[in-house]
Amino acid sequence: MLKFTCFMIVGAVLSISAPAVAESRAVNTRAVNISIGSIGGSLDNAALRTIRQVIGFAVGTSTVDKFIVYSPKDGSPIPIEGGLSACAEAGFGISNTRFNAFIQELRSINPKAGTFYNLELTATCKPR
Repeated sequence: MLKFTCFMIVGAVLSISAPAVAESRAVNTRAVNISIGSIGGSLDNAALRTIRQVIGFAVGTSTVDKFIVYSPKDGSPIPIEGGLSACAEAGFGISNTRFNAFIQELRSINPKAGTFYNLELTATCKPR
């Protein structure tokens, strides 16, 4: 009976603290790493163009304040297939709702087979 009581107390404490952990993580994700490239075949240029348009619109409307392109970059090797590796950070004073809508728009892009597309949430964009 004592083990069951201890189990219930530990379970109650964990269930109370779990939403707080999830909430604090959502507050800290104010940037997104974006990468798109080829898996050996040809790159889906339509998806790449759409990603660039979505990012451009977000920069133009101040949803994204900082945009860093990691590749292709002048002076660094450029992949033959093309692609993009970049980071977009939320603008100053932009609500989480507006930035999350930007991320959802990026997530709605589905490239053709043979093209990889990754979005990774992060706290801030870091120069490489």
